Amino acid sequence: MGTSVDVGVVSTHIPPAQGYGGVSVTAGVLTKAWADSGHKIALVASSESINRRLKPEDVQLGEGVEVSLYRSYGFRRWGFGLGAIPKLFRLCLRSPVVYIHGIATWPSTLAAVFCVLLGRRFMVAVHGGLMPEHVALIRRQKPHKWLFYKWLTFPTLRRAIAVHCTSDTEAEGVRNVLGENVRILLVPNGIDSRAVTVADFPKWDGLQICFLGHIQQEKGINAFIRAWLRTRRERDRLVVAGRSVDGAYFREFQALVEQAGGAISYRGYLGRDEVAALLAESHYLVLPSGLEEAGGMRENFGNVVAEAMAAGRPVLVARGLAWDHVEAIASGFVFDRSEESVCDVLHRVQSLDRTDWQRMSGNARRYVETHLDPVKLGDQVWTMLTGSDTVAASQEIAVCRSD
Repeated sequence: MGTSVDVGVVSTHIPPAQGYGGVSVTAGVLTKAWADSGHKIALVASSESINRRLKPEDVQLGEGVEVSLYRSYGFRRWGFGLGAIPKLFRLCLRSPVVYIHGIATWPSTLAAVFCVLLGRRFMVAVHGGLMPEHVALIRRQKPHKWLFYKWLTFPTLRRAIAVHCTSDTEAEGVRNVLGENVRILLVPNGIDSRAVTVADFPKWDGLQICFLGHIQQEKGINAFIRAWLRTRRERDRLVVAGRSVDGAYFREFQALVEQAGGAISYRGYLGRDEVAALLAESHYLVLPSGLEEAGGMRENFGNVVAEAMAAGRPVLVARGLAWDHVEAIASGFVFDRSEESVCDVLHRVQSLDRTDWQRMSGNARRYVETHLDPVKLGDQVWTMLTGSDTVAASQEIAVCRSD
């Protein structure tokens, strides 16, 4: 632990942890990109995974990454574990600058507090935690969490070098709670397209759409299914894969699956190879986050969209994420947050022929290769993270999209 490092990285979960979604994946991609650029990194995360506890040697992010894991228990989703305290304190003490993935979890909060106490420079990626509708939901329904945000999360965020956001909507949410003077770094998440094989052309015998994500209200899958059932043709199929939580929303999902009479299949949680196989057999991926009125918009980016596009799969995405431009680059379709808009988009999809689809497939892959290279994007984050406080001439640094 005594060797010098360029940056300390904190994440609640880290790959190959299973079952903890985009924050973990993004933490792994960005850390590996920095390691590939020759930076020395010390990383602290919990060892939590749904299948087994990770060991440091399981975390393969590059030779320049020093991995320290602590055991979480009780509130594993939030990475609670007393072993985090000494590990995070040492990390913040020895690191000239710290990059923190997420907010309001045990390690992310501790790391931010330690950085403030020790006078360390740090940056925070909020990863959807301050999306406007999500914040409004917390204020209405979770008063204890709102107090936590006001007393710990917001004061430490105001001391950060910058807040890293991946979409305009997320940046809006950050400004709403921290004020217009907060410095925002607007950079999308990256994906290593070299590690993703472009899938062969799927069977053109009815359209198959797939959804990858938790079966929960904020993901909007039930509302999408209701629209899909209204428009589907006899040979069309919908495949849903992801973790489920027993409750009213999942029971509604099961009832919709039954109503489809075999046209919808639920495959549960899938490993990486199984996800690749599902994308290969599907024509489109859908991300309907925020489609349920009561669920709100929590998604900030949607890594599954980038993964699908890297595999050459066009996407169907709810408006308000980081993907409102996919129609402009002819890589998919964007629907407004209503079932009627979803139906309109599904009818447009059904009208395309094989040549149209192949053109969209190629556009999707090229976009990932040219705009989402993790090393190039990581370098832009690194410039802000390790530069002086005057590195940005304006309050916001934005990475342009393709439009």
